[in-house]
Amino acid sequence: MKVGIDLGGSKLLMLAESRAGRSVSRLPTGNAFGPAELEAAVAGFVASLPAPPSALGIAFPGLVDADRGVVACDVLPRLVGWRPPRAIAGPWPFAILNDCEAALIAEARDHDRAATLAVVVVGTGIGAAFQVDGRVLRGATGWAGELGSVPIATGDAVRTLDQLAAGQAILERAGCDGAELEVLAAGGDARIMAIIRDAGAALGLGLAAVVHMLNPSALALGGGVLRLPGYAEAARASARAHTLGPMWEACAVRPLRDGEHAAAVGAALAASSAEKGEGVHER
Repeated sequence: MKVGIDLGGSKLLMLAESRAGRSVSRLPTGNAFGPAELEAAVAGFVASLPAPPSALGIAFPGLVDADRGVVACDVLPRLVGWRPPRAIAGPWPFAILNDCEAALIAEARDHDRAATLAVVVVGTGIGAAFQVDGRVLRGATGWAGELGSVPIATGDAVRTLDQLAAGQAILERAGCDGAELEVLAAGGDARIMAIIRDAGAALGLGLAAVVHMLNPSALALGGGVLRLPGYAEAARASARAHTLGPMWEACAVRPLRDGEHAAAVGAALAASSAEKGEGVHER
């Protein structure tokens, strides 16, 4: 039974997968969520399973170093410096990796092994992961894909894509929490809809940059923010308008195959690769 953990700025999704199917558990997180809460949640989930995991992987929303430590995480600051204890990292095969890379691993199952692919996930923050000519693009320190940190000039200021298009930025601009935002958006509130569309259009600029730099055959999009009415449509329209026509036409833009489970599924696959001695997806 493989276990995948997807840790995000607003939720913790824990998934166990076997031949019998999938079992999923969710818990809220937030800015105050820290190591004790994470370790207790994972331990409780593992204890609830009918058998110990055959492999366990954690998808993390930030930078993870080669020694399995969390280097940076804007959305969960209390977890910076955290290293998985033995109770989580063993005795089973284990992997910890960036959440977007985990989603990429899951997504790559649908494509030729030599494909060039891009995954962009929009939640509390924005992240990305890339596969180029069949190889995961990690960069010099394994941190390639920080799309949300890309600077964009806006009038007289320079802001990051996170500050323009991510879920946290939308909430700050709207002046409400996520539940209220969803209600107002569902009701067609003009001010909220304008904020959502503006954020989606900003994301489109980031997507256009990805397509221009990588020329991927597929661009898979995920994350809860894409479910806000008008956001995904604005992002696609903006990306298409700012991308060279032939490059846009060569790229299939679609939702992640596994939807909200993508990062957890990919984390479990990464841990299974470690079990087989492949280790190619572990950071």
